Amino acid sequence: MGKIVNIKMSKKLLLLFCFLLIGTMVISPQNGFSQEVRQYVQSQPEDEDPEATCLREGKELFWEQEYAKAIEQLEKCIELDPDNPEIYYYMAQAYFQRGQRSTLRAIRYFRQAYDVSETAIEKYWLQIENSPEEDHINQYLRLAYIYEIRSLIPGVDEFQKALELYQKVLEEKPFVTSAYYHMGWIYYQQEKYPEAIDIYLKYLEPGLKSDFVYYHLALSYDKIDEKEKANHYYNLILEEFPDTEFAERAKKELD
Repeated sequence: MGKIVNIKMSKKLLLLFCFLLIGTMVISPQNGFSQEVRQYVQSQPEDEDPEATCLREGKELFWEQEYAKAIEQLEKCIELDPDNPEIYYYMAQAYFQRGQRSTLRAIRYFRQAYDVSETAIEKYWLQIENSPEEDHINQYLRLAYIYEIRSLIPGVDEFQKALELYQKVLEEKPFVTSAYYHMGWIYYQQEKYPEAIDIYLKYLEPGLKSDFVYYHLALSYDKIDEKEKANHYYNLILEEFPDTEFAERAKKELD
């Protein structure tokens, strides 16, 4: 297992992880931290895979505060994709939002989310190592996304691992445009605005449209004082996505 990356957390970091998950930083539809994460998870490129569709529906129910329905939907997702830590994470979030009586179940699913992410990472690296001649694009994408999502937790920074894997995907399959989408988001989180701009423009090159990408392109141009280009993308949102949350935000930025 020489190539397997050792990403075990220290006990101190794991305690921080648990505290943040069950404390004030728990993602909820009401707090400011969640708003940006919500926009991200709800705005990702469409995936026709039934496992991805199931999870997307579960997350939408969660953000609509339909917690009982979200739990019911996510239980179906676990049957389809038991190795996906994001499912357990949203199960935990849904139970947590239901109140004190569900806290123990929430903690149990938070633990499962962590354990499954560790297991999933090891599993995908083993698959890659044991069959180097096969196509492992799916494993690389799953690994990259796990590293990416875990990096949203304060004290955890695996963005670089995610970037390297997305780049590897693009080297082998340059038409996998979702990799550009994720890389742009990571660079934006790292405050590397020129890099975010370059990557987001590559995502748009084939003619793709995305209010999320337009908005973060505009913000990135704003950060480097290129106001004219920023306003171009704010206006593009208003033209192409007039009835969205991002359109409201674009109006405020233009005002």
